[in-house]
Amino acid sequence: MTVLIIYSTKSGATEQCATILSQELSESKTCNIEAEKPNIEEFDSIIIGAGVRDGKIYKPIRDFIKKNKAELLTKRMGYYICNEKPKKTEEIIEANFPEDLREAAICIESFGGYKAASLPKEDSDQLKGIIIENVKAFAEHFK
Repeated sequence: MTVLIIYSTKSGATEQCATILSQELSESKTCNIEAEKPNIEEFDSIIIGAGVRDGKIYKPIRDFIKKNKAELLTKRMGYYICNEKPKKTEEIIEANFPEDLREAAICIESFGGYKAASLPKEDSDQLKGIIIENVKAFAEHFK
């Protein structure tokens, strides 16, 4: 089974989560939606990841979901967000992912995150604030 992991990132947390997912899933490919436009027909499963600012997932992912909604409903889907406000996770998911996509999803998860103002420095832990156990548990749904 082939898995496409599509993401959009500003601070790098969402990309790092995509990398961990890819390491956990042997037949997977990562795709930064801002750099490449994937052919989703080639994949059995699709995971979409996005960072969150001010309660909204990044625009490139919003646009991708809107444009490809019908096709996404035919795939095994999962969504993850990187958000710094765990108490708002459900609210963010409901506001950003259409109900039919949420209901059809295998799993939807927050992997944690950090405030844009407190990005990890290059020589420090780049996964600060990311809940690695959530990433690995999420990957299990696609094996």
